[in-house]
Amino acid sequence: MVTSSTPTRRPAILIANPSAQSGKAAEWIRHARALLDEAKVGHQFLATEPGGATVELVRKAIDDDAVRLVISMGGDGTFAEVAKGVLASAHATEVDMGMLPTGTANDQGKSFGLGAGPGAMEANVAVIAQGVIAGCDVGRLEIERGDKTVFRDLFFDSFSIGLGAASLATRNRDRERTRKIPGLSMLYRDQLVYAGALLQRFMESYLVDIKFDLDAVIDGRVLHYDSLLDVIVKNTRIFGGEWVFDPAIQADDGKFELVPLAGRRDLTAKLVSAFRHSPLTSEDLKSLGIAVADPVAGARFELTIRSEGALPAAQADGEEVPAGERYRIQVLPRALRLIVPREHVESAAVD
Repeated sequence: MVTSSTPTRRPAILIANPSAQSGKAAEWIRHARALLDEAKVGHQFLATEPGGATVELVRKAIDDDAVRLVISMGGDGTFAEVAKGVLASAHATEVDMGMLPTGTANDQGKSFGLGAGPGAMEANVAVIAQGVIAGCDVGRLEIERGDKTVFRDLFFDSFSIGLGAASLATRNRDRERTRKIPGLSMLYRDQLVYAGALLQRFMESYLVDIKFDLDAVIDGRVLHYDSLLDVIVKNTRIFGGEWVFDPAIQADDGKFELVPLAGRRDLTAKLVSAFRHSPLTSEDLKSLGIAVADPVAGARFELTIRSEGALPAAQADGEEVPAGERYRIQVLPRALRLIVPREHVESAAVD
């Protein structure tokens, strides 16, 4: 269901990190605020807080100050914290969430048809002022180790186990190291540092067996996957800023998609065919005799890891989470109200 609201007439906040992007974000925030003022979207600015405190900051603004329009400016991590604050409030069904994507991958914004970066700011503010609302599904994640639940949280874009999550951990370690070397952090950053970590982990897979087996129960359907390098559970359409593993993904259909990456051949084939600018599709590869494992959609997932070595790494929305033996995911249909371009909802209706 799509509705329209009037964001110019309701209490609103803009949440962003002024120190992000090596300090460039402070200027982008000033520009965004000027554009919002020009579009008559009255608002206050709140800076993000470390250690997950942004969630409570947003909740208090909604419950204590009657804010009903929340604008997230930054990457997918900022989006996730702001969205958790919305859902933690007592008025989540009354709050609309706008997006000004200025992060690294910007999967959320791009998946809903928004441009990314400061150059797209004017168009994205116009989308917020127009106030077209679409629902967005949310994932509830539980991680178990032994007979204990070791982690509970929500996620909005993607969750994965394996190579990608291990690369994320390597990226975080390498990013901390480069910050200590003058000048290097300006050259080796963001997507470049992640690409380096991914390549490092991929090459390590030839020397150390990092594969794992997976038993999956998806809406009661039992599936078994052997020798996986990675498995992704996806909500929104775009992954890693540039990949679309399943063009049929809809973020408001009450289902997520499980994407298995079965070994190096399947991983390489998916990266090639799913790249948004690639001339090849999965069907093209199949015609060449290169089969790829298809995604599986569902609303409830129970994933059990079988591994002879250490448990594979895991991540949710680009943040490391504890590795577990079992992962349970439940989809909360259309739990978020997102402000999106009208063209996006019209094209989704046609599809």
